[in-house]
Amino acid sequence: MKRLLVGLFFVLVILSLANPTSTSAQILFPEKAQSGATGVTATVGQFFLNITGYQSPNASIVIETVSGIFLSSTTADGNGYFSLSDILIKDDFPGFCFSAIDFKRIGESESCIEIGEVITEDKTYNDVFLPPTIGLSKKIIAAGEDAIIYGYSMPFAEVVIKFDEESITLQADGTGYYEYTFADVPAGVYSFSSVAALNGKPSLEPKNRAVLEALTLEEQIRKDLTGLAEEAEKRFPGILIFAPLLLLLIGLLIALLWKTKPKWLMVIFDRFKRRYPMHHDYFLFKQ
Repeated sequence: MKRLLVGLFFVLVILSLANPTSTSAQILFPEKAQSGATGVTATVGQFFLNITGYQSPNASIVIETVSGIFLSSTTADGNGYFSLSDILIKDDFPGFCFSAIDFKRIGESESCIEIGEVITEDKTYNDVFLPPTIGLSKKIIAAGEDAIIYGYSMPFAEVVIKFDEESITLQADGTGYYEYTFADVPAGVYSFSSVAALNGKPSLEPKNRAVLEALTLEEQIRKDLTGLAEEAEKRFPGILIFAPLLLLLIGLLIALLWKTKPKWLMVIFDRFKRRYPMHHDYFLFKQ
């Protein structure tokens, strides 16, 4: 009887090894219980998107969905022209956005094209003119200082800088560079954007802005103190919780020293006191 049971056990073991997807395997490893015909497929797009356009010479250009998913990237040639091809998109593709950085890395440009229809075929956009890059020499200045706004567009393009319902028109040079000096900036916050036109064709409207802060002396001090507090908190986490207590202790220490007037403190005060407190005392001491 024992020999018979042992023989049956070995038969079951051999059968299970020969068929690892048997019922026994499915009971022991239910996560592996699946049909041998099961397959996984994914569709990333049904149609192709192709784009040609221009921004500025040797600019770096990235294209994303309107929700920020990366699609493709390229670099404009020495004349500012670029092309992006065979980008897979779906029929419900809502649109796409461009991000451009000029070759000097001094300014940025962001713009979008929205698609308000169901896509039924490949989409092609030709001669898309991206807005100029825009940047600031300084993002924070003291009120009364000058600010420089600059960037790149196509060579000899007409550039318009807009801010606070004002507009400044100027022309890019042969490299595409433009610059405007905002002199004696009053205190306040200013938001700059720039558009361009080349041979009568306007650029897309920009989505990004360059923000300038011109601070009064009081605002500068407050910002500096805030920066110091943030740096202290970064280096010593939790230290700001004890700041009021620390100030209280410093105040008590000053009050105690003033009340007791220790000799060493009086010596320091005497050194800083004027020898002749009044103008006429000078003559009295000189006699």
